[in-house]
Amino acid sequence: MINEIAKLPEISFIGDITLDDIRAEMVSDYQDKFQEINGAAVTLKEGEPVSLMLYACAVQIYQMYLNTDIAGKMNFLKYAYGDYLDNLGALKGIERKGESSAVCTVRFSLAAVRAAVTSIPAGTRVTTSGAEVYFETDEYAEIPIGATYVDALCTSQTAGQEWNGIEAGELNVLVDPIPYIASVYNVSATSGGLDKESDEALAERIYLASGNFSVAGPEIAYIYLTREAYSGVEDVRVTSPSECEVEIFVIGKNGEFFSQDVLQVIEDYITASERKPMTDHVTVSSPTALPYDIEFTYYINRSEVSSVAQIQAAVNAAVDQYIAWQSGAIGRDVEPGKLVEYVMAAGAKRVTVTYPTYVATTNAQVPQLGTKAVNYGGLEDD
Repeated sequence: MINEIAKLPEISFIGDITLDDIRAEMVSDYQDKFQEINGAAVTLKEGEPVSLMLYACAVQIYQMYLNTDIAGKMNFLKYAYGDYLDNLGALKGIERKGESSAVCTVRFSLAAVRAAVTSIPAGTRVTTSGAEVYFETDEYAEIPIGATYVDALCTSQTAGQEWNGIEAGELNVLVDPIPYIASVYNVSATSGGLDKESDEALAERIYLASGNFSVAGPEIAYIYLTREAYSGVEDVRVTSPSECEVEIFVIGKNGEFFSQDVLQVIEDYITASERKPMTDHVTVSSPTALPYDIEFTYYINRSEVSSVAQIQAAVNAAVDQYIAWQSGAIGRDVEPGKLVEYVMAAGAKRVTVTYPTYVATTNAQVPQLGTKAVNYGGLEDD
């Protein structure tokens, strides 16, 4: 969830009321009413039938309180999920994106130069030797006279992110035979496939939807269009190095760099004539990787000797968390202090960091891990 949403104040439609509050109030009301009617005081004990009945009723009433609280919160972007979030999106004309298909570039090759054009019909299918999934050409392509191959963009017939990562050369079976085509293979790994859009990604697009109201080219409009083009985008930076020049840098989850095929899909969407200002020249690319290393030694309090194995596992998990955080945003400075914060929170007594050192980044850079050395220095007195 983006910071603007996460920082919104917490709200409650039931205040701080608890199950015990409701139960105590019901018991008090019962005792007061009993004395009013009968003229004698009564004190209910926990095991009495009436007390148990009131407790059972209190549970049901408290459940209704919770449902009321949830129902109220579903009207707000910070809390809404599932179908409730879909209905909030409808107020701004935003729909949840369904699954999308992976893409790649496939090369269709001849055995020799021909004296005629070789046509590759749209929809021509290729697959792997195991025929797990079929990719098909998006548009008609042709090998010109005098050439021996043509590259064509292909899309998976089956949507979802599971078809990402088919390595170059693995899509090498031509399903629909074409005369004179001697071989096919993907020159780039498959990428860009996505599962159904998550609640977090949808909430972010709804929040940014106001940027779509302007065609004057403000930063928020380009951020919105980028996320609209491809919901797998985790972070976007928009810069304008010169007049009418717009550079958009994007990364995926944990700082993933997108393939050129995915970058082209995003750029084509943004630069459509009905979206971008006529005067803007827009390019979409990955930021530059800024390598950094991790090397540190940590120590554990001697009083926690019985928990050494658990703390060591927690420290390793904290390092992974730091790596994900460090690469999770474009232009995020390399912060050794954040690494110390994560490791200390995992249970370390102290941390001696050799690498990384602090490095300021630009809006076109994202830190990427190089080497990692996590050293346990032993127990120390508290």
